[in-house]
Amino acid sequence: MQKSKIHYLNLILYFTLSITILIGFYFGEDSSGSGGFVADFYSTWPLVDIINQGEYYDFSKYTIHFPLHYYILFCLSLITENLNLVRLIFSLISLIVPYLFFLILREKFSKIDINKLFFFSLLIFLLPSFRSGAIWANAQITGLIFFMISTFYYLRWINIKQNYFNKEIFLQCFFLSLAVYSRQLYALIFLYILYIYFLNLKFDQFLKTSLLIFIFSIPGIFIVFSVPSTLTTSFDLNLFNSFIVNTSIIGFYLIPIFFLYFFDNLKKIQVEIFEKKNILIFFISTIIFIFSLTRFNYNPSLGGGFFIKLSILIFDNLYLFYLSSIISIFLILYLVQSDKKSIFLFFLLIFGFSSYQIFQKYFEPMFLILLFSVINFEYLKNILKSYRNIFLLNLYFFIYLFSAILNNIYKITKNFV
Repeated sequence: MQKSKIHYLNLILYFTLSITILIGFYFGEDSSGSGGFVADFYSTWPLVDIINQGEYYDFSKYTIHFPLHYYILFCLSLITENLNLVRLIFSLISLIVPYLFFLILREKFSKIDINKLFFFSLLIFLLPSFRSGAIWANAQITGLIFFMISTFYYLRWINIKQNYFNKEIFLQCFFLSLAVYSRQLYALIFLYILYIYFLNLKFDQFLKTSLLIFIFSIPGIFIVFSVPSTLTTSFDLNLFNSFIVNTSIIGFYLIPIFFLYFFDNLKKIQVEIFEKKNILIFFISTIIFIFSLTRFNYNPSLGGGFFIKLSILIFDNLYLFYLSSIISIFLILYLVQSDKKSIFLFFLLIFGFSSYQIFQKYFEPMFLILLFSVINFEYLKNILKSYRNIFLLNLYFFIYLFSAILNNIYKITKNFV
């Protein structure tokens, strides 16, 4: 049975972690590294003046992103013309993101104590990409907020179990469209959601939903034809680079969760590990990885995620990075046994971010939200039922944040990559 009220200790912790965002604002924190969020803010701020002058959509000189985020910054600038005050207001608005995550968790895991769900949702405060995006008024946070609202209504629809068009579907599509108009990468999620609609809706209802999505896409079509640079990408034809790098990044989030899973189910795992299907999964994972590795030639100076940096820092080679990728491939194949539909989502995430430069911030915190909302893996309930497991996961991400802040201060990775 859920407890009806959030404990005051959780509220104090929420308030304390919110204060750390404001402290980070004061010191100009960019724990995501590389200075990308800082540079992006200053290079795109002129768009606010362009909107004020009556130019509504051609921002190609400053950004390749759709312009919704910059309209929002413009609205904030009507309150105050001071650049840093606009950033501060945006940072305060961003504090709603952990609470939105809590609402998503509560909708998905309705029988779990809300205090455990709330405690887990505070993990968002420990993610460098969220912190940097909130502090530097980045489009990633705007897109994330709309994406999370869309996900909330997606779960509402799943829980209702209706196979016809309803207001939940309308709200999903509306807010996911706003997410796309903030960051185009959320179009990948639209493809997956469309696939889910196809599987669950009656055919005439699917056509109605598809028409709605097309109507919401009309402004985007107009922008693309007017400003073709919005389709500009750094796409890399070497998909093997993307495969190994992206699975390693996804592994960064999956590995600690599966570590707890194995620890909690040690006797069961000892039996499962020798089952034919798991031996086959390991064999397939190894073959796929080795085949991809023969065509791998990624430049670590162009991102690559946490494990590629750690591997070079500790061992001066990529062996740890390779290990994280092969473990991740195995875990993904293991996980999709519980939710076979999710194989399409993983395919989109792994190959949708195919670029000569891949950063972990593309996945953060989007992947964690997808994992604990859209993907169905029964053990996640056990994670959220245990304060110990929640604490250990939060500790894992706290260490991650601490290392990211140190790296930002001392430029550790810039010295060897």
